[in-house]
Amino acid sequence: MTNVLQALFICVGIIASLTLQAEQNGIYRWTDNNGVTQYSDRPPEGVESVFVKTSTGKRAPATEPEPTTTASEDNAPQTMEVMPEKDPALCKQAQQNLKALESARIRITEPDGSKRIITEEEKEAQRENARKFIKVHC
Repeated sequence: MTNVLQALFICVGIIASLTLQAEQNGIYRWTDNNGVTQYSDRPPEGVESVFVKTSTGKRAPATEPEPTTTASEDNAPQTMEVMPEKDPALCKQAQQNLKALESARIRITEPDGSKRIITEEEKEAQRENARKFIKVHC
């Protein structure tokens, strides 16, 4: 029984340390006296720096980054937009959808089973969605 508890405590300790380490993956960025941007795994002493999280190689949903900074507000951190990889199949489908939306009438089936023709405003909204999708995947 004692061996089982010891093994359990060791496993919990390892998992906790890996979780803590995973949350702190990143580098510090600052500009030196010569105007050159520098990077380090430790914050520099006496210099304002920005902590930049680095990727673990796993994909996560695109969210607004929450950088931890030691810099003043006038030297705010920059953010980057994460774009998905291009997908030829999704690109082709979006292009076909946009082409179909150019036709005179589009009929849809409502949740209650009734059918109706979409309005011009609905078609334009769908066209805009298709254009955005093409921009991302083509």
